Amino acid sequence: MNLEGLLTFLGLLVAAIAIMGPVQRRSLVLFVPKWLLPVATIVAVLLLMLRDMPLGIPPAFGWRLDLVEYWLTLGAFVVPVAAALVGWKLWDDARLSSRNLPELEQFLQTALREGEFDEVDRVLRKNKDRLGTIPTGAASLLFDGRVVRQLLASHSALHLELLAREAILKSLENKLQAVEVVVREMLEAAAAPLQAAVVHKYGGIEHLNYSEQERKLIGATFENPRWYHDTNAHYPLIITAINKIESGTLDDRYNRPDENYVAKQGVSKRATCPIYLAAKMEALAIEVAIKAGSGEDFYISDLFQILQKILDHSSFDPTSSTAPAGMRAPYTPYSYLVEGTVRDLQDLTETAVQESVKRHNGPPEDAKPNRSDRIVVSMWSFCLWELMNELNRIDPVIVEELVESYFWFMFALGWQPSEVIFLHGQGCQSLNSWRDIFLKELQARLKSPKRGHIDMIKQVLQNLDFGKPFISEGYDWLETVLPAQFLPN
Repeated sequence: MNLEGLLTFLGLLVAAIAIMGPVQRRSLVLFVPKWLLPVATIVAVLLLMLRDMPLGIPPAFGWRLDLVEYWLTLGAFVVPVAAALVGWKLWDDARLSSRNLPELEQFLQTALREGEFDEVDRVLRKNKDRLGTIPTGAASLLFDGRVVRQLLASHSALHLELLAREAILKSLENKLQAVEVVVREMLEAAAAPLQAAVVHKYGGIEHLNYSEQERKLIGATFENPRWYHDTNAHYPLIITAINKIESGTLDDRYNRPDENYVAKQGVSKRATCPIYLAAKMEALAIEVAIKAGSGEDFYISDLFQILQKILDHSSFDPTSSTAPAGMRAPYTPYSYLVEGTVRDLQDLTETAVQESVKRHNGPPEDAKPNRSDRIVVSMWSFCLWELMNELNRIDPVIVEELVESYFWFMFALGWQPSEVIFLHGQGCQSLNSWRDIFLKELQARLKSPKRGHIDMIKQVLQNLDFGKPFISEGYDWLETVLPAQFLPN
């Protein structure tokens, strides 16, 4: 190694740094100490100077001059090379510490300015366990919508992974805003694992790979009642869905029959629909909360609000339907979403009944609904009442089927619970406390009926399957508690 060789080596290093993009250079500065290469260069130059300096004195300790020159030459070569390797190792490890955390904000600013986020993803993944002390400014940039959007586009769920960590959540100055941004962007991008969780349970993609890593992440977030409640994660779900509906941009397409939206094979359009994903994710989170016996408010009313907004933008023209009389018209996306929301509330009620029987230590007959259980039934009845009030919005055949399910469920609870829940071999003649909640909610709605409510309920009761004993017994009971104007003549 001579001075020319050292300068050549340094020139190559400088050239390599020069061809890096701004984000990569900022990353290099973030992890490699600024003094490392200058100090190594100075040491190498001093070694070369010492080797070539005409001092005219013999080496100390009787060392041979040629050996001294060899080691000085080797040292002048090894020092800058070792510094370069150490620098590369530090950059590859990408370890954030108290030394470089203050510079993270500048790194993120550069990435936002350049629109390049691969390096951001690498750095953050390397430091998921060390971001609990991230500076406020860097945290704001980290959960900027543009950063989240770009990483989601590269199939990275890193931000949700970060939010799943309690230490990081506590360190955020505004954790609710961070969660809102991440969830909203995930819905808009139909990004896994949120999409995978919904589609796995409710359908939309025929051959879905719901990986174990995605299951764990959803289990730590949306399927974790404490996380879901404390982060207010329901809010971006309902707001994104409602904003999408109220924009009106979907009305024309979503009020026309669409076989692809409701398809069970292949990849359906609903698998990328923010409304579908939001409503189903709420239903999934509420179901887990019911099973966990959580007493917190999980905003079950969100499902009713979504249904209301869909109805406001829905329309049904019976003259344009080619379906025979008494048969349902082809699904539109809006009618499919409406039916799906009501069925979700029915499924949630079934889960609530099942759990109430499980947690009751006495006979199953004595099981009673708790506060959350009553809210589920209440929202189910409100949805049906709204549908009967808006018969020009949705195919009346769908409405009739949904209303019939409410009465069928109520009668089953009173006279044959095994129709709606699995009793694990226990004998159970009735669940009257549950049945009475259904009746109470129905009676509350019947206090201010319109013509559509009266006609629909009459029609449903007239067409019940009286061949089933629990239906006929339930109807006999209903005649004693329901106002005569709602009973068929």
